[in-house]
Amino acid sequence: MRLDCLGQVCGLSLIGLLTLTSCGGGEDPRSTVTYEPASLSEAEALTDVVNATTRFGAESLSELAQSQNTVVSPASILLGLAMLAEGAQGPAAEELDGLLGAAGAERTAAFSALQAAVLEYDGDPALVQADELPETPVLHLANQLVLADSTSPDGEFIDVLAASFDAGVVTTDFGAADSQRLLDEWVNEHTGGLIEESAVETPNADLIFVLQNAILMAARWQTQFDPADTAEREFTTIDGDTVEAETMQQTLEAEYMEYDDTQVIRLPYAEAFAMDVVLPPEGSAPTDFTDQDWAAVDAAFASQERTMVELALPAVDLQTGEDLVALLQDLGGPETVAGNDLSLIDPAVEIDQLAHQAVLTVDEEGTVAAAVTEIAGVTSAPVDPPEAVEMTVDRPFALRIVHEETNWPLFMAAIFDPTED
Repeated sequence: MRLDCLGQVCGLSLIGLLTLTSCGGGEDPRSTVTYEPASLSEAEALTDVVNATTRFGAESLSELAQSQNTVVSPASILLGLAMLAEGAQGPAAEELDGLLGAAGAERTAAFSALQAAVLEYDGDPALVQADELPETPVLHLANQLVLADSTSPDGEFIDVLAASFDAGVVTTDFGAADSQRLLDEWVNEHTGGLIEESAVETPNADLIFVLQNAILMAARWQTQFDPADTAEREFTTIDGDTVEAETMQQTLEAEYMEYDDTQVIRLPYAEAFAMDVVLPPEGSAPTDFTDQDWAAVDAAFASQERTMVELALPAVDLQTGEDLVALLQDLGGPETVAGNDLSLIDPAVEIDQLAHQAVLTVDEEGTVAAAVTEIAGVTSAPVDPPEAVEMTVDRPFALRIVHEETNWPLFMAAIFDPTED
């Protein structure tokens, strides 16, 4: 497994999330509620929240990619915003309800249930450093709220984060140098070293809180590619140029569909998760594929029989780092960014950063992917299978990694040139 993006694993042991000790702060006495996640059967707004996550992911790629390789984790971003919504009221709460697809207790239950469902495959994030991918997929997910030691948020806000999101709460002095180490070590640990540092820089005495979410996936293909069949193959970029891309090849039985001259294949991992690869028609960009198009894919794959496919798919190795504050404003969150209002967290706070980092490696053995979302608040002024079809991914394409039971999009990417990082 090629893990070119990996850094060194931070030498931390896994620690309990409800009673963490900060650098420059003490043990937080407010996070004493037991983690009790909702189940998928209890989550009435599940479909609405999954659809909202897919929509945000598709719109994010459309806004961010701009003919450049881009990977995001819609699940990570919206989990961060869902936790932020627990501390919102007024206009900010209304905006976040719209972005997240549900409101109040139904929203909380849906995100809590989705998190719990994928965490059935939780494991040690350090496993991504092994020479081989694990036999059973690992999906690690963690949440943390870091507070300025002078901040006193509403107790119910802290309780919901603990009970529904298993979010640890720590306090620190953001004006002290040690606060940077606190943020960096958490990011490094929960991504297995794939992402080494926090995107939030300290010391910064104006910081009031940082909400952190990390998600990490390591999974083998159900049907692996033979490295001996991998060869350089021409790939035509969006500009019409050609490059030689390292391309994996195999013939396999898989869920496959054709939709508006677009080819789509679902490649299952060993258990529970799958990657959907979308090859748009010539002249189209992968970012043209909307959430409505993804909904059509979901509907088709719900009953689609398997087809023999001769697949040629470029290997992928990329990383993305973006501040999504402007995107959040553009997609309907200006009042949230302005902090109108986030008074359950602090009476005078606005969003300074919505930092998102993501990495994705796809090769013959399987997939390793990780993402970190950090929301920083600062002080504010106020049948018998048919003959095999052919699918040669030799032009810009999109991909999505989903939890198969719910189609919750864990990662989405637009690949314009697989030879670029």
